This record gives sequence, C-alpha cells and structure tokens, in this order.
Amino acid sequence: MTNDPIGGTVVVITGASSGIGEATARLLAARGAALVLGARRIERLEAIAGGLRSDGARILTRATDVARPDAVEGLAGAAADEFGRLDVLVSNAGISKIGPMGNGDVAAWSSMIGVNGVAS
Repeated sequence: MTNDPIGGTVVVITGASSGIGEATARLLAARGAALVLGARRIERLEAIAGGLRSDGARILTRATDVARPDAVEGLAGAAADEFGRLDVLVSNAGISKIGPMGNGDVAAWSSMIGVNGVAS
C-alpha cells in the first residue's frame, strides 16, 4: 500500500458494472481502497472485479438492484461483514424513463425519482 489517503478506505459503489461506476472502481482500486461493488449485471461486475483482483485489489461483488432498498442495505452490510466497516458510499446507479412526458407514465416517473434520490 502507498501513502495515498484512499488506501485502506472501504468503499461501496452501486452501478459499478459500467460507465462512471466502473471508472470509479478502477481508480479507487488502483489507489488501494477495498471495494464492495454492486450492479444488476453480475457477469459484467465479476469480469471487472476479476481483473482488479489480479492487480491485487480487495473486492467483494453483489448483485444489487438499487430500486430495492433492502438490496442497498445488504450491500452496505456486506462491506461491514467483509471489511469491518463502510467509509464511503458512491451511489452511482440510477434509472431513466425515456419517452415523451405527454404519455403520462406517472408510475415510471415516480420510480425514477424514488430510485435516483431526487428530493422533492
């Protein structure tokens, strides 16, 4: 481990199977953080984690659907169980409803706001 202040930090990242979540996981692993990675696409998540582990990173993966609060709580609990604590949560995952607002899909809109944590 280096003198990097990130080294040894325990970080949970949701949406870690691609995009910003994956990039964040790669950066933090390279800096010595212990990671708990969550995403719906577990096969992709495992492929990323495998590569990072081969470089020496400490990583735990969990299938996680952020639309289910119990799944997110389980992810945080897994960090505490595996690494003894949780220092940082990168709440990266989110959902989006694509389509005209005029269609009136209120349920989809409400789900998006609820999952993405937008305050009213």
